Amino acid sequence: MNESRFLFCSRCGGAKIQMRSPVEFECESCGFKHFANPTVAVAAIIANRAGEILLIRRAKDPGQGKLSVPGGFVDPGETGEEAVRREVFEEVNLQVDGFKYLASFPNEYRYQEVIYPTLDVFFTAAVESFSMARARSEVQSVLSMAPARLEFGEVAFPSVEKALRLYVARLDRG
Repeated sequence: MNESRFLFCSRCGGAKIQMRSPVEFECESCGFKHFANPTVAVAAIIANRAGEILLIRRAKDPGQGKLSVPGGFVDPGETGEEAVRREVFEEVNLQVDGFKYLASFPNEYRYQEVIYPTLDVFFTAAVESFSMARARSEVQSVLSMAPARLEFGEVAFPSVEKALRLYVARLDRG
């Protein structure tokens, strides 16, 4: 987070913004304090009956052309489980239930030259097959592969790579 990110107060429009900590900004004109809290994102590692996982190739930046798993931002008023269900449907056309929490990792999402701190929450789920999966919103293509064949250098975000590595390690432990 950098001080120049906030040039004007979101309450009074004043231009005297002081950085009090890496997450706290205060307007000297009206005293309003803005806290730069992370945005919450969700993602799903979905396995089919054959043990393959569903991956997407991103159609847009950040990470255009790189691999990821279906996911996106949590909307106001939504639970993590509701958001991951919605995002999976929006991106790959699958109706999935039974999500289980895997892990969460901090991340930075760079969009239009702004860095958004995020907390990425990962879930797992199982489906019979990926036969209904198809690329939809913000997805270039959908693919499936055995977790052991993953090329981590092709993964779009560090948090997704960490979640996939954790998933694979848990599979290896049985």
